[in-house]
Amino acid sequence: MPACHTKNFDIAIWGTESPYTVVARYGEQTGRGSFLHDALQSDWAETIQVLAQSHTPPSEGFILNVGGLLFDELFQGGIRDLWVAARAAMQHDHHLRLRLDLQPPAIAALPWETLADPRRRRTLAADRSIALVRTATDVDFVDQTRSLQTRLPARILIVAAEEPDNIDASAEIDRIRAILAPFIPGQIELEVLSGRIDIQSLRRHLQESRPDILHIISHGEADGLYLWKEDELTLVSASQLAATLALTDSVKLVFLNACLAGQPDDTTPFASLAQRLLQTGIPAVIAMQFEVLDRAAADFAGFLYEALVSGPCPGAIDVAISIARSGLYISDPDRIDYATPLLWLNAQDGIILDLDSASAVEESGIVGGTADSSLLPDEPAAPPQLRLEIEEKEQWFAQLPPSIRPVELRFDYAERKKQVEKVLNFLRQDNEDQQAMRPVNFKQVSERLEIFNGERHFIDALLERLRHAEG
Repeated sequence: MPACHTKNFDIAIWGTESPYTVVARYGEQTGRGSFLHDALQSDWAETIQVLAQSHTPPSEGFILNVGGLLFDELFQGGIRDLWVAARAAMQHDHHLRLRLDLQPPAIAALPWETLADPRRRRTLAADRSIALVRTATDVDFVDQTRSLQTRLPARILIVAAEEPDNIDASAEIDRIRAILAPFIPGQIELEVLSGRIDIQSLRRHLQESRPDILHIISHGEADGLYLWKEDELTLVSASQLAATLALTDSVKLVFLNACLAGQPDDTTPFASLAQRLLQTGIPAVIAMQFEVLDRAAADFAGFLYEALVSGPCPGAIDVAISIARSGLYISDPDRIDYATPLLWLNAQDGIILDLDSASAVEESGIVGGTADSSLLPDEPAAPPQLRLEIEEKEQWFAQLPPSIRPVELRFDYAERKKQVEKVLNFLRQDNEDQQAMRPVNFKQVSERLEIFNGERHFIDALLERLRHAEG
């Protein structure tokens, strides 16, 4: 399978009212701007209502115009120059991860997944080289996030709540089984729990099976999900579901294939079900911001898993969702289906399944810790080398302020800085081992890099916000 090459293009929007502050980062470069629109403005509130009409397609032209308005307002001046440079630097088979950190609720409620370049007349959702994701770094709401990458075999649990109006999830499940079949049981373990599932049976099953990926098929609302209670399908609140997921630290991705479960509230931060799950430490959540037809929801799931295990960037959930959106766009560009799924990704990259390394082990003849001696090299291979860039990391850490002024953030900043220093010490030793050609645990070092980069991004965003508030 081809290697995955993805770079981050980060955009953060802050503030309490229009005009909002926009800061963009690509590599070591930064661009700044402002943003005037939000979902509370009457014209945008009406536009979102039109997009949300699932049984009345708004038309491709209307959706492109909406996305074009957002694009032109966002990519201005230095930010547009940075975006053009990032696009120009992309090589064949490389991907650009556009990460949106949208802190004001009225900004998060805008339909960002419709973003479209009006000059190209092309929606970003149809561009398979761009992975559009949302991220959450606001320390007031999100604490420590666990690592995204799973250990193989990855455990996937599909929960399908029985529907009284005869919505059949079996076709979606059968399609997923067929897609994952070549990877079962060596790399993926798949389990299905269906019927009249209630919140307590879900809790028990999560604790027993400890899945890496939880896929729920049901009906939803912005603040909850429908499960069974006694003999009735009942809305389980976001708080109940978050408390249930908080008891299981194995889950890396929650896929809520349910209408409205990802719709942000335009006045209250972190009120939606998807956002509440992020607060439990889960690094990735997929959810729908609008109502979606059952057929489109099932197609999206099929496109997603197919791209995740067999796409151009195997194992990367962000690239997989980009390809799945593209599939829905190709099916019907007049519908909003392709811009309905949100991916919240609190990780530096989207790699959740390390299928490449597993394939390499199988191809080498090593299975279960044994090997065919005829396939082993005559001389031991050199240990894999990782670019740790210790000097650059040390320089960044050295310029961090010893403390910050706001009392409510001081403790969290100190804890984050302590965590970064601890990981940096481990990376220093890893770097020395690599330089001495001593073997290192490739997966362990990769996880340390992910933790360091995640904490670094968090601290940078926090300090930038404080500089803006003080300046």
